[in-house]
Amino acid sequence: MKFPVSILLAICLLATGGPLLAQDAPPAPPTLAPATDPIPETTAPAPATLPSPAPDAPPANTDIPDGTLPPPELPEPPHKAWHVDYQAARKEAIDQGKHLLLLFTGSDWIPLCRIFDRDILNQPDFVDAATEKYVLVRFDFPKEQRLPAPVAAQNQMFMRAYRVSAFPTVFLTDTDGRPYGINGYQAVTPANYGKIITAMRQMGTLRDQYFEKAENAEGVEKAKLLVKGVPNLPGNLSARYYRPQLETIVANDPQDETGKVEKCKRLIADVDYADQMQKLEQQIEWSKMLDLTDAYIRENNLQGSERQQAMFNKIGVLQKQGNLPDVVRTLMEIVKVDEKTPQGQRAQAALDQLRARKLEEDLSPR
Repeated sequence: MKFPVSILLAICLLATGGPLLAQDAPPAPPTLAPATDPIPETTAPAPATLPSPAPDAPPANTDIPDGTLPPPELPEPPHKAWHVDYQAARKEAIDQGKHLLLLFTGSDWIPLCRIFDRDILNQPDFVDAATEKYVLVRFDFPKEQRLPAPVAAQNQMFMRAYRVSAFPTVFLTDTDGRPYGINGYQAVTPANYGKIITAMRQMGTLRDQYFEKAENAEGVEKAKLLVKGVPNLPGNLSARYYRPQLETIVANDPQDETGKVEKCKRLIADVDYADQMQKLEQQIEWSKMLDLTDAYIRENNLQGSERQQAMFNKIGVLQKQGNLPDVVRTLMEIVKVDEKTPQGQRAQAALDQLRARKLEEDLSPR
């Protein structure tokens, strides 16, 4: 089974998660025009309706929008236009000159996913509009239904490749797997959602136009065109799928006239850190993973929530070592950095649980 090189590279770069991996950030909200600041910030703003967490993801708000009918008791079968085989969908997209719309969903256990299916994704008004520009692919993660092993393996691979942390999430990509738009559920009509999705196709067109212009430019002008072309993606997805462009920006803008050179360097460094962490994890080199994370924090002068997220990486390693004292010390350091951030609150909650467990043990009859 062959996949686009960009997908395989993204999978190879996965690891335990660095400070820019946006593990706690929901997908970016829909965007109908190219961002004025395309090289992304390290976190993405929340959409109006937050999706439910993907397996092993942090908690998210799952409230159903006001005025929405309750979700159906059982998931609806998907419209016949939806593919479950990525390779078949990609071939169809190449043959028809279309792009790909990738849906990540938990159809039988997340109410919002069932509402999304019923009210929008299975409706002819949406399907007819979307299929003018895209071939539709569905990556489902059900809990009640058992998927065929090849389909389940495929879906897990793509969830990792696109760093999906919540359902439902929609990615728009070209046939090389490079994403340029991210969306989710919106409480609009099927026809309007179709218009939103088809309008977002222009983001991919603009990307390609800027990249083509950059081919014939030199120096800072080349860097400026690439900055305009690189899509605004959450976390470090830009570095995972557009690393050559980011490296070219850095090489052609020594004076940082674009104001994006440091951002590009950080995104690239984060991907390198993730790559090294994965290799060390495969080799069960826990101490080297801790040393690498300390060096990453130090060399990049991480502060605030970025520092806290990197320290949570250390906690994951320390837990595998069974080193509870250092787990507690690191949790206390995270709280000390900033107790009000989501990471600080998460660390404090973990400390409270540990204290409660210790108290219970002390009070239990011997």
